[in-house]
Amino acid sequence: MNTMERNLSREAHLWYTITSPETMDRARDHLQAAVNIMIPQAQAHPFIADYAPVPYWGGRMEDLLRTFANARALLVQGEYGEMIGWGGALMNIPRGLREGNMNWMSTGVDDLMGQLNLAVGVCGRFNDALTQSQRLKDDEYKTGALDWRICVPRDVSIPGDNIARFYESAVYPVRPFEIPEYAPDKSITCKTGEIVPWTGVWVPADGMGKAALAFARKGIQIMQPAYPVISEDEETGWQEFDIVECVWHPVKPTGRMVPLPPTEQEPDTGDAASLRCPANQPCPQAGWWSTPAKADSRRLFAAGEVMPEFGSDYGATIWQWDLDQG
Repeated sequence: MNTMERNLSREAHLWYTITSPETMDRARDHLQAAVNIMIPQAQAHPFIADYAPVPYWGGRMEDLLRTFANARALLVQGEYGEMIGWGGALMNIPRGLREGNMNWMSTGVDDLMGQLNLAVGVCGRFNDALTQSQRLKDDEYKTGALDWRICVPRDVSIPGDNIARFYESAVYPVRPFEIPEYAPDKSITCKTGEIVPWTGVWVPADGMGKAALAFARKGIQIMQPAYPVISEDEETGWQEFDIVECVWHPVKPTGRMVPLPPTEQEPDTGDAASLRCPANQPCPQAGWWSTPAKADSRRLFAAGEVMPEFGSDYGATIWQWDLDQG
């Protein structure tokens, strides 16, 4: 297991970056690049208009490009719902195209899917970061009609220190030497179960420990508990959590810059069998992979293809390199 030292500024900046309008601009740009590859070839083959999947998914791609500006404007104002929906719709497109026949494209299929996979990766990380906030906005939690202790027994967002362990290389196209310094604003507090008074990243009052930071949204959700990781299976990535009701403080930039700590790599065993990859991240090596989060999940991935996530009671979707590559 990675033993990277926790760093508040490193993790807070990743949370803020993943959920930012500027990061979602990258998804839009990759989608535009995919459209630029696909549409000219479709226009060069009039017969393709009679093959339903192409005009349907091509139309969905163009619709998403048209609606992005509105979703982004709302995101700038602190309204995340429209962009969550935008990203969710985009994430369906590669699957839809793969299920059809793309042999009509004479060139560029790999480039097309590569751009779409990059866009899906951005949207997947955005949605990952907001999953807990989405779950805890149900009005029945606010009234006490539903008990979050029973309904949300684990961190369903980006748990523990996974944001630094697994997301950093994908979040930064060019790894910065410096990042903003962040610190808790102790003048603002929110207890687990209270309505969140400020949108952004929060840290437990007694520090991160083995729990993740939280991205919480003002007025629409209750504050979550801390979910410290109490055990992790190094083979499967399965994590067990404690549930700790606590006081939280918002995490804000101090106005100073600090060096970004170096990344600690997993030990190089020289054996591809040690490869693991969490869902919504690009495949690190082409070949057959499987995940214990779903039965019969064995599948062939291309390098750079985004690894899918399966919603299940198992927990996090961690893909593992299959020893049998035949």
